[in-house]
Amino acid sequence: MLFSTKGKRFLGVSLVFLVIIYSVLSNPQVTNAQLILYYLNIINEDPSMLVGTSETVRMFSTCLCSKNGHNKGNDDTDLKVRQWIAGVIDGDGNFYISKKGYVELSVVMEPRDIACLYKIKQRYGGSVKATSHAKAVRFRLHHMAGIQQVIKDVNGLIQNPVRLLQFQKVCNLYNVETIPSVELKYDSAYLSGLFDTDGSVYFNKQSMQVFITVTQKGRELLDILVPVYGGVVRSSNKNATAFKWTVSKKIDVINLIDNYFHWNNCVSAKNKKFGLVKHFYYLSSIGALKAPEDSVLGRSFISFVKRWETTNNLDS
Repeated sequence: MLFSTKGKRFLGVSLVFLVIIYSVLSNPQVTNAQLILYYLNIINEDPSMLVGTSETVRMFSTCLCSKNGHNKGNDDTDLKVRQWIAGVIDGDGNFYISKKGYVELSVVMEPRDIACLYKIKQRYGGSVKATSHAKAVRFRLHHMAGIQQVIKDVNGLIQNPVRLLQFQKVCNLYNVETIPSVELKYDSAYLSGLFDTDGSVYFNKQSMQVFITVTQKGRELLDILVPVYGGVVRSSNKNATAFKWTVSKKIDVINLIDNYFHWNNCVSAKNKKFGLVKHFYYLSSIGALKAPEDSVLGRSFISFVKRWETTNNLDS
């Protein structure tokens, strides 16, 4: 039998209310209001999480949530957001499971980059607070609905071996299959999220170079970046307890800014420095970096340095 679009919609709505009526009659612990408001998208709580909900409702809810999640995941913009979140979690995030089986996701960043944490909070809930010494800010998420959404969002997008191990334990706790990490592509917003947490862009006046870097304790994650974005990975200290991915050639730096970060904007204050890089190269080309400080060119470089440093301020 063939149905028109309106007919299919009517049939779907009718099925929803039949399930609601059945569940209300068989499950007095779940109120009419809770179910009706959920299926009308007025409340966000999944009815499968409500006490006393029947298996029928749980199965029906799962189908609805899976369909909605699938449609959401196909949206290019949403995929970019999820890739960015995966990069942030791989950089400064941490999954923790308590002895009682409670899961917490935390992300700690510098105060100037608090916008990143609020962007994550807006999507999942949770809290953003200063740490005890007020030298950093921490995002915390521990309610089940938020954690489950994080699992759906970043499953298959985590690249950091350390974070992936933590994530697998969380998935096992919720009986969710861990999707193998997808191959990193150039246009993925993952790098912008990783850069927001562990990245840096700075210049060296003597060598007249700009450096775009990402630092990690291990090199496994950084090695993944090289075949996709170029650059090199080197030990950043004598004991080889930390490593740095670096892009320093002028042509590579400009290419990365124009062709990647222009389309995959960072959320942190670091994004402001990208707009100043080309001006640094211009000042270098006209001799401003080596000019006397009291000369016109020298003063222009001093002015540039002040602009560069203001990007480190929270209110700039």
